[in-house]
Amino acid sequence: MIGFDRPIRPEWIYEILKIMKIGDNPSNYNEAFADIAKQLIGKEGKRKARTVIYRSFIYSFQENRSKIENNLFFEWIKSCSLEEMEPLFLVKIIMDYKIVSSIIEKIKISVDSNNYISTKIITKKMTEEYGDKEIVKRSVRAFLKTLCSFKILEQKGVNKFSFLNFYSVSHEQTRKFIILYSKAYLKSNYVDLNDIHPSLLYFFKEIPLHSTAKKFNGRDWEYIRERQRDIVILK
Repeated sequence: MIGFDRPIRPEWIYEILKIMKIGDNPSNYNEAFADIAKQLIGKEGKRKARTVIYRSFIYSFQENRSKIENNLFFEWIKSCSLEEMEPLFLVKIIMDYKIVSSIIEKIKISVDSNNYISTKIITKKMTEEYGDKEIVKRSVRAFLKTLCSFKILEQKGVNKFSFLNFYSVSHEQTRKFIILYSKAYLKSNYVDLNDIHPSLLYFFKEIPLHSTAKKFNGRDWEYIRERQRDIVILK
């Protein structure tokens, strides 16, 4: 099992990708990341957070680990703000970490009537499924704190969180979501808009999938909407 070892902040992802140059060795930026992630204390903590980011935003798009290759995120951050990229960063993390998807499923069934989430309850449900492993407990803590940095949750106590916000995204952000889902998750040009993994949509209050598919039809993809089909076929 690959754990989600450290809380991640969206600004760390944005700032390190912004300064990276295609063709460089990712390790050339280790010291730069340490300076960016000032909130982390200790070399080990910074190394583990860096590993999470490099794994999702560099290595998942390429086989060679010694040279940075261009990918969707390097293209998008050229013209997009941190605020615009934030939901896409979170989606990519969810795509890449099975344990994070499992934590989201536990969050869904553990929110109380006052909209609070308990770390203890989530951890209990996770250990019942995966065993009483330190990696599971650490991943729960790290992901809930990551959601705070992404302004989804607010910490109310040592083991208590409440929902603060859900994302509403533009047509352009949704266009990027569909492309990312197709290329990085499905690894296929064929996307069924009615069958997107629910954990990827959970933190969206509103995501205009169908109107976006219609808006960019003929430009980025072919959109087929019939009685039993709602399909995007990317070019």
